[in-house]
Amino acid sequence: MISISEQKSFDQRFSLIRTLAPDKVLSPEEQTRLTIMDAEVGDCFTCLSSTYFIQEINKYQEANEKYTKLKDYFVTELTCLCLETGTVGHFEWEIDDELEVCITLNQIKFKQLTDDEGQPVDEDDLDQIVDDEDCVVYAGDTFEYDDDWAAVYRRNGKEERVYMYEFVNDHSSMFLTIEEWQDEDKEEYRIYISKPVDPAELTLICRGGGNP
Repeated sequence: MISISEQKSFDQRFSLIRTLAPDKVLSPEEQTRLTIMDAEVGDCFTCLSSTYFIQEINKYQEANEKYTKLKDYFVTELTCLCLETGTVGHFEWEIDDELEVCITLNQIKFKQLTDDEGQPVDEDDLDQIVDDEDCVVYAGDTFEYDDDWAAVYRRNGKEERVYMYEFVNDHSSMFLTIEEWQDEDKEEYRIYISKPVDPAELTLICRGGGNP
């Protein structure tokens, strides 16, 4: 017997699929011309044999370390519902000489990280890791320090401060990002594993599919 949550997920996805009006489906020419940068809330796109409905689009904007000055660098985050599985996924795109896209695979915890000698790593080690441009190890894969930067995250008209610590594995096939979210006097850490996606693998197929 299907569970209530599974039925609710199925009903939501079925309802969204029914809203995909034929006149909103993009022509092959439009699908070739448009990229993920053109996507809006309510649009649908395909990626890696799955179809995604865009529920939210939010942005990170780089700032100086004291958050007193904003810089001209943005990362755009798309929160998406996979119409085949009902899972919620996150894509991010940025322009760094060229369009770069990645998909978040999963969220992990500090207890799953070690240094290259097998010793535990936690939030108190981050400054030293940055100073030494050191690495962290997750599931047997070594991730070298790549960058760290401050950002303002905008969602639903609200702004939050977050500091990013970015790591990449040897073949640049996986990324590890430690996010330090700052709320008044307390901090929250979120750690994500993601992988790059060839922008050509994403195809915008439908405009304005409906409401999430």
